[in-house]
Amino acid sequence: MMKTAIQCLRGLVSAGALAATALLAIGATATRTPAPELSLSLRGLVDDSLEQGEPLRVAVRLESSGEGTGTVELAPSSGTWVDAVAVELSTVGSKGVIVRATAVGAPASPRATLNRGHVAGGLWMFAESSTRGLAPGDYVVRAHLSIKASTGWSGEAISEETSLRVIAISSAPERVSARTLVRAQIAFSANAFEEAARLLDVVLAKNPDDFELLCLRADVALSGGNPLAAMICVNRAASTLSLKGSGPPPLVLHKVQSRVFSARMAGPSPSANPPAWTWPPVSVVALLAKDASKSVESLPGAVSVPVSAPAPTQSSSLSSAITSAPSLPASEATPARAVAAAIGTVVPSTELSDVRVIADAAGQWAAGASAGSQYGQTQYAAAQATGAPNIPLGLAGNSPDAWCPARKTDGSDWLEVTFAQPVHATEVRVRQNNGPGAIVKIEAIEPDGTVHPWWQGVDPFVSPAVREIVWFTVRVPKTSYLVARVKITLNLAAGPEWKQIDAVQLVGSSP
Repeated sequence: MMKTAIQCLRGLVSAGALAATALLAIGATATRTPAPELSLSLRGLVDDSLEQGEPLRVAVRLESSGEGTGTVELAPSSGTWVDAVAVELSTVGSKGVIVRATAVGAPASPRATLNRGHVAGGLWMFAESSTRGLAPGDYVVRAHLSIKASTGWSGEAISEETSLRVIAISSAPERVSARTLVRAQIAFSANAFEEAARLLDVVLAKNPDDFELLCLRADVALSGGNPLAAMICVNRAASTLSLKGSGPPPLVLHKVQSRVFSARMAGPSPSANPPAWTWPPVSVVALLAKDASKSVESLPGAVSVPVSAPAPTQSSSLSSAITSAPSLPASEATPARAVAAAIGTVVPSTELSDVRVIADAAGQWAAGASAGSQYGQTQYAAAQATGAPNIPLGLAGNSPDAWCPARKTDGSDWLEVTFAQPVHATEVRVRQNNGPGAIVKIEAIEPDGTVHPWWQGVDPFVSPAVREIVWFTVRVPKTSYLVARVKITLNLAAGPEWKQIDAVQLVGSSP
């Protein structure tokens, strides 16, 4: 009995000792002085390989090793914290430095605070001249921070080594593309926009479906004040992705789309004579392969497009880059049941303007579309009539960013658009960018397929001497039923031009 008690006592003592040891360890961890930690990543490489004589960009990140409120102050007595960072290239297994990179730009502050809520970072670059003499083989890149005299932290910290393989210059397409992208990005960052355009266009002229080059080319066009050219590039990039069918669009496309859209909404219509270098090569403007079975001469309103300055009629847009809600094919839609007689009146086109229509909080744009026919599978397709207007006022006329029937002046055709939110409607507005005056019937359709004729007749629009974008609007008393779809019928023989619709807006209130 006594032996058992002694054993228990010894166990308690041991447990207490272990607990005390653990508390000491925890206390040591909590009081450990935080220090800076460095990490890096190599930018613009294919298979972690760099071609001889090509620039290499290195992104460096600095953060605190401490937990909780642990803070590291990088405050060298002279210069900035960036000056205290060296990005070095060495052969594998060697500490000797072959070449050092140069920091790109200057920091916002000479000091840097590192803690759980703050990190620091920047971009360093090995110039072409410094990589030209590198022999093919394996190397390592590391970042080295050294601060000896400081009002804050002092000491040295080195990142883990990152492997790099140097290879001879290659003519493989993926290498040419990566090489061009890096050089163009460097030029763009230095505000050498025309040089960036020149570099990109050399490759895009031969390969107009290079996604990353198209995205950067859009930003280059924006930098030159040409959002229309930027839309051409964005549209081509989005169409390239749709052909591959590879999941949701990358974030880079979403970001450049947002920049293009903001530029379009923030300023006036693009200049009639933007710098020639802002326009992408004609190969980017041309129809996609699946629409190219029709000759260029047969396109609606097609014109010859010089490489230096594509004609405004060859515009492109964000509409095909935005996924729209699908609409049911005509053969699968709910059987229609027509009721009542036409109840609407045509609103004079002079009463409407783009500013008023776009700003109307009671209006919603078509989310899906189908048509009796369409000129192309992507460009000129019914889906181009979805979303907000994307053809500038000053560029009325033919555009692949609008729905266009497959026939020019033969017979009739129709466009049916679907809206995400069925509403008790009061008005429908149709934006015609080419061949206005051909609408002969407007029908509203309930969610169950019941059809209500709103208007039928001859459009009273009189074509002006100067071509312009025209709104065709039918106004009705507020409907007691919900409207989910609108069908627009055209008389293609109403005029000699191709008939095109850019956008459709339904005005109403939710149930």
